[in-house]
Amino acid sequence: MDQFSDDPILALSKRFDGYEKAYGVYATGAPDPKGKVQGKAQTVHEPITVGRWRAHVEGNPPGIGIIPLKQDNTVVWGVIDIDIIGIDHKALEAKITQLKLPLIVFRSKSGGAHCFLFTKEPVAAGLMVEKLTAIAAALGHGGCEIFPKQTSRHDERDTGNWLNMPYFYAERTNRYAIKDGEVLSLPAFLARAADTSVTEAELAAIEVLPPSAPNDLLADAPPCLQFLHAHGGFPDGTRNDGMYNVGVYLKKRFSDDWKDKLTAYNAEMCDPPLTLDEVNTIAKSVSKKDYFYRCGKPPIKDYCDRAVCKTRACGIGDSGPELGQLTKYMSDPVLWFLEIDGKRVMLETRELMNQKLFQEKVGQEINRYLPTLPQAQWERKIDTAMRNCTEEPVPEEASTFGQFKSIVHMYCRGQARTTTKAQLAESHSPFITGDGEVWFKAIGLRKYLDVQGFKFKSMHHVFQMLRDMGCVHETLRVKPGAGGTVNVWVIKEDALPPESEDEPALAFGSGTIEF
Repeated sequence: MDQFSDDPILALSKRFDGYEKAYGVYATGAPDPKGKVQGKAQTVHEPITVGRWRAHVEGNPPGIGIIPLKQDNTVVWGVIDIDIIGIDHKALEAKITQLKLPLIVFRSKSGGAHCFLFTKEPVAAGLMVEKLTAIAAALGHGGCEIFPKQTSRHDERDTGNWLNMPYFYAERTNRYAIKDGEVLSLPAFLARAADTSVTEAELAAIEVLPPSAPNDLLADAPPCLQFLHAHGGFPDGTRNDGMYNVGVYLKKRFSDDWKDKLTAYNAEMCDPPLTLDEVNTIAKSVSKKDYFYRCGKPPIKDYCDRAVCKTRACGIGDSGPELGQLTKYMSDPVLWFLEIDGKRVMLETRELMNQKLFQEKVGQEINRYLPTLPQAQWERKIDTAMRNCTEEPVPEEASTFGQFKSIVHMYCRGQARTTTKAQLAESHSPFITGDGEVWFKAIGLRKYLDVQGFKFKSMHHVFQMLRDMGCVHETLRVKPGAGGTVNVWVIKEDALPPESEDEPALAFGSGTIEF
């Protein structure tokens, strides 16, 4: 394919500039029963190249993904990821046009929508997330994924989440930009992106607050209720839940006579209105001591803007630090990174699943105390976060097992070797047999692990990792007489990598490794 010169491919790579040290690859497979395209994802821990972008545009798999968050915690693009297969892209685009928003709608690889916002210069990731979150609520897609998913990194191990890039196999792509309902070619998209990109000041000035209701009907209310009123009230099938939230609002605003006002708000927000019995049932429910907005349920869920709601006199209030995106790094051991109030907190599994340990770790990291929740509520909260977490694979050499392998390799080919197999009876050094094998004793390896600072709880773990490496335990006769029989581990010499690859890679941690 030679349709595209280097210029548009270079322009595409600059338009989707992102993290300088890693990118993603995604080999697509067959769609699942719901139509979502499945595949294998992997993070590549090296800089993306223009050549890799060219392969992407030419359709040479795997397709690439870019992490929007740059090293300095800025971004030049962000996206609202609306994961609704078969969404009406033209209708979505019309709503964006009506709100005069600088977004470009894309078809995602599974038929959903990616709404991109591009900037003329790097802007703070926090500002991008704040604005896209508000825009998503205004579009009726509050709560959907926002990229960047992180506004900062905990450390170098925390690469961040990447998004599959559009225009894979650009000549026949199903990941394309849309304008007026029509597919844009790669050059046409690049031109439109240049026209719609905004400065930092223009991004900061974007406001998508709902219009004021007449007669201060919803003054100081959560923005979700204001948006729903502006869009005609509660959709059919959501009136009871919707009016429950109205009841919560009225109780906050009119503490004395809020029940008397429910009937009037019922007529305003519901078409047709609920019956008097239904309204009375809602009033009884809201009267309970533990009343609160049902933020996680329709109809208000799709218009949720939590950050703005916290500022409203009748909103949710300061309910404590908000738990953001949870990322699971498939290292050994597993590490979790959680965004809380714009900061990234690294957690071990035991810290994530134990409320007290979680509070201690978060307090150390962000200087906030999370209120203690009832255990059942806490478990539901963490279960939801874990179900919706993003899994990030890591290279084997960045795992405990990978580092153990590297140390074993260095030990086997080190300068301290026995020259004859008979010396194994007294020596702790390995022996290269000359016929394709290396023999070594467990006690010698243990001493070498200690020298390298590799901590372990028991030799049982060491033996299991040796078996996982393909090593075999044998009892061998190395010399005549008493003491001439030794227990050794045998590794094939061709299993050892080239000497230039011996050094253990500590890309996912350095110093002492414990397991």
